[in-house]
Amino acid sequence: MSAGTPTDRIRTRTVGNKVKYIREHLEAMQRDAHGLEYGPWKSEVDAIWKSTFEQIDRMSAGPQQDALEMVRELWMTYISHYVTLDT
Repeated sequence: MSAGTPTDRIRTRTVGNKVKYIREHLEAMQRDAHGLEYGPWKSEVDAIWKSTFEQIDRMSAGPQQDALEMVRELWMTYISHYVTLDT
C-alpha cells in the first residue's frame, strides 16, 4: 500500500470504513430484496458509493490505485446485481 500524505491515509481509512458499511447494506438488501426497506437501502448505498468515489478522486495517484483495488470486487458485485440502467 502506498504511503501518501496524512490526508491520503485518512481518506484511505475512510474508504475502508465505507466499504464495510456498504457490505452491511448489501447483506440487508439481499435479505429483504422484495421488502419495503429495499428502496431506502439502495438509495443509501448509492449515496455511500458516491461519497466513496469522491474520497478516492481526491487522493494522490499511489493511494488512489490502492483504494480502487480495495473497492474493486465489491463495486463489481454491486454493479452486476444492484444497478439498473434506465434506457
